[in-house]
Amino acid sequence: MHKVKIEIADTPSKQAQGLMFRKSMEDDAGMLFSFKTPQRLKFWGLNTYMHLDIAFISSDKKIEKICHISPLSEKVVASDKDCNYALEVNAGYFAKNNIRTGDSIELGDDCVIFEKNKGN
Repeated sequence: MHKVKIEIADTPSKQAQGLMFRKSMEDDAGMLFSFKTPQRLKFWGLNTYMHLDIAFISSDKKIEKICHISPLSEKVVASDKDCNYALEVNAGYFAKNNIRTGDSIELGDDCVIFEKNKGN
């Protein structure tokens, strides 16, 4: 079981700011974007100086898609389905910890806990 300490971006201003202008983040840290309404989510790396991976997560807390975000990139990465959450972590975190699409998350007060899909 893996756990990431999170900051929560749950307001429009926090979501707009995200991880912009940061130079680094702890290995086991991330930012969880939480949306009240399921929607197609779109992100980019503009004004972000770190290589990031992002997991798009459905309302039932299943990881639907994982993408890479390059620093300072205007290339948009998007969910394929409507999602309520997006989790940004340091690039390589998901691969290093064998976290894949189909796995689920559990939300703690200040963390995300990953649960393996039995088929993964």
